[in-house]
Amino acid sequence: MLNPELVWMTPVTVRMKGGASQVFASVNDALDFLEGDWTIYRGRKYNRAVQRCRRALNRMTPVSIAREAFVEACQDAGMSTAVGGMLGSETGDGGRHSPV
Repeated sequence: MLNPELVWMTPVTVRMKGGASQVFASVNDALDFLEGDWTIYRGRKYNRAVQRCRRALNRMTPVSIAREAFVEACQDAGMSTAVGGMLGSETGDGGRHSPV
C-alpha cells in the first residue's frame, strides 16, 4: 500500500556540493533523494535519516523527527541547508566526518 505524502511544515532547501539547490517538502522527497540520488558520504547520520524517513512513512516516527534526521545527514555530508528559503541559515560542518 502506498503512503500519502507526509509534508513538512517548513520545506528544507539543500545546496549540493556542485552549487545547485533543491527544495525538499516532504518525507517522500527526502527518502527518494536519500535512496536514489545521494552520491556522497553515507555515514551514521545518512543511515539514521533513511531509517527515520521509512519509519515516518509507516507512521512509527513523527514527521518532524524524519525531517531533522534528513537535515543532519545533509550537513554531515557537507551540504548547506536552509529552512524556509533562507539558504545559509543552517550550514553543515564543511564535510568533516567522524569515523564510521
